[in-house]
Amino acid sequence: MVRTGNLFPARLRTTHIEKHQNMTYRRNGKLQASPLTKLAAKTSRDAEGRPSHQGLSTTVDNSGSAAYVAHLESTSRPNTFQSFSSSVSPTKSPLTSTPTPFLVPSSLYPENPVVTKPKELPVGRMLLSGLQGFENGSFISHSAVLAENEPKLGLSPPALSESSVSQNLIDRGVGVLMRLKDLSSIQRYIDKWFSFAGGVVVIEPMVKIYLEGIWLTWGKILESSKITDLQAMSAQIWENTSRPLSDLLKRDTTPREFCAGVTGAGLRWEVVGIITSVVPLIAQSLKDGDPIFCSHDAAPVDKDALAANMHAASEMCVQFCDELDILNDLYLWLLYGNSVAYCSLRSRGRYDNWKKQSALAAALQCANLHQEIKVDDNTPFFIAELRKRVFICAYSNDKIDAVFAGRPPKLTRLYCRLQIPLDLTDAQTMSEGPELEAAVAELDEDGWNQYGTVQRSTFARIAARNALITEEILEISMGCFAPDEVIRRAADINTRALKAWDDLPEFLRIDVNDLWNSPRSPIEVLYLVVIRLANLDHRFLLQRILSKKAQLESPPPNLSLLLVCGEIFKVVVMMIDNKDYFRDFQIDFVQILCQNGIPAAAVLAVELLNQERDPTSASAQAFPLHRSDTIQSLSVFVSCLGTIKPGAHGYQSCNRGKAFLKKILDLILGPGPAAPRNILTEVDTGADPTLGASLFELGDDGDFMRWLDVQWDQESWINFT
Repeated sequence: MVRTGNLFPARLRTTHIEKHQNMTYRRNGKLQASPLTKLAAKTSRDAEGRPSHQGLSTTVDNSGSAAYVAHLESTSRPNTFQSFSSSVSPTKSPLTSTPTPFLVPSSLYPENPVVTKPKELPVGRMLLSGLQGFENGSFISHSAVLAENEPKLGLSPPALSESSVSQNLIDRGVGVLMRLKDLSSIQRYIDKWFSFAGGVVVIEPMVKIYLEGIWLTWGKILESSKITDLQAMSAQIWENTSRPLSDLLKRDTTPREFCAGVTGAGLRWEVVGIITSVVPLIAQSLKDGDPIFCSHDAAPVDKDALAANMHAASEMCVQFCDELDILNDLYLWLLYGNSVAYCSLRSRGRYDNWKKQSALAAALQCANLHQEIKVDDNTPFFIAELRKRVFICAYSNDKIDAVFAGRPPKLTRLYCRLQIPLDLTDAQTMSEGPELEAAVAELDEDGWNQYGTVQRSTFARIAARNALITEEILEISMGCFAPDEVIRRAADINTRALKAWDDLPEFLRIDVNDLWNSPRSPIEVLYLVVIRLANLDHRFLLQRILSKKAQLESPPPNLSLLLVCGEIFKVVVMMIDNKDYFRDFQIDFVQILCQNGIPAAAVLAVELLNQERDPTSASAQAFPLHRSDTIQSLSVFVSCLGTIKPGAHGYQSCNRGKAFLKKILDLILGPGPAAPRNILTEVDTGADPTLGASLFELGDDGDFMRWLDVQWDQESWINFT
């Protein structure tokens, strides 16, 4: 039996037709391999284990225990989290071609493409045949029996009706292309992005090939911006996008061949959208006044306007693909990059962000990436790896958003197979033949790199495991369980989460105190900090759950909550003290302030106020806070929150946290003597189950917030704000 690398298999089997063909379907249920249909026009609308190397079908072990299979069926908890234990099989790869140069040779793209003014086409609606489901998604789908038996009868699914490109669609495409007039600046921004950051899904080698193809074939047309030429270019891109991407994908398709086929004369809207989705990230990540936005002979670039403009172009490309019912790998990469850029421009947890992430989750499921991903006759190795990456990234972000907003996740492990990608660099992922085989052979038996380098793929692998832990925490936080069951499950999750941390390679468990003097790059430092905070966050959430859902009549102080908050806050303050490391990572830095810093700081601030007013309280005796150190750290944190500008990602959360913490510091350090005890006790008495000790004889968190005169929305208690 070939191991698939699925951590949590969804007991679904592939259909008969999928076993023999890896067909790509459009989202309306029609095969991408159907005869080419020209574009249709819609009415105009305005507008993110164990590796087994067998023929380069490298996967990760998913031999779950019987206990865990039972868990999936009955929702009982597994005894252990699956490890990444795996080994690389020495099976010889069928790829023997010699690798081509890093960038596609200029000869692949005509420097002076022949363009003609497109014919005036009538505006009309897209002509489609009846919609149907994705027939290779599950053997229980309504068309599964047909799909299994049609090949035996010489039948195939009905083809799409033909249609044409309307002038309206062409003109909308011109609107996007006009935003690419200054292509040299766009390339500078993208080069800057990959010089210090990069992507898990949208990787540098591919983007460079895309850009080179655009430069050589369309550069002069974009710079001149003649409407007739742009219309011809738009019409060509629409025509290219209508062609099934599966035509380019075979087992032996090389990454460079694939990338060359979707740029240059074959440029597609998905690629245009991928490129424009990168620019908002660089604009949001860098600080104001960065040299890339300034020059001696021109006014500084308004990076907020730049981000909005490029994101609008990316959003329009998504809409163009939706016009065609496109659902392929390029579209998924575009949708992922677009959703990341979209959410970076807004506060996390907002309803519009939630809708954007839901669209990505739906696309991934319709593309069947929640099922087994493997190399086959129609899926080359690099495509399989990138499919694993995009699904894991979406799955992980789904859990982070769910906890941040206190909502149920959109993707669940019960129906998803999480397959862990190999810990390869971007260049290795783009390699082929013996070079690729050598890169895979250099990984350890668990699929990790052996150089101690923390790269994007490394982070993605850890994110998958952390997402599974977080999902279990969400279950007990939102599920209907008796207090004793909550306690049992929380203890079980905590034990396995700690073991999962201990099972990580040593280079990923570095002491955060020693991190600031290490010779690592800033992005590696950021990764290691986030990895450590994710582990601590699991403990924080579990203790919050115990405080809220396993209340005792006389609860003792929740020392475990105070301890983990102290650890989290220490790491966050160290980040602030060493913020120069993160000057180019403003999105991530602010996210850590909101997601990890504010909750931990709030718990410690409330406890400090409690101990200030009642030094004899149980928590003050069991966990005395150092008054001076705590006040200084809180003051530094409040000051940092105050530097987040209005309109920036996370501003609302930071401003709310600043108001809360500043109010507490004012109460502690304000002028005049402390309020008499009898005044405080006029409020209804009660215990704060979060800390397990009296808080000025106040009631629940809502009462405390009203007492501080801070707005408190009716939200789930598990969220980060």
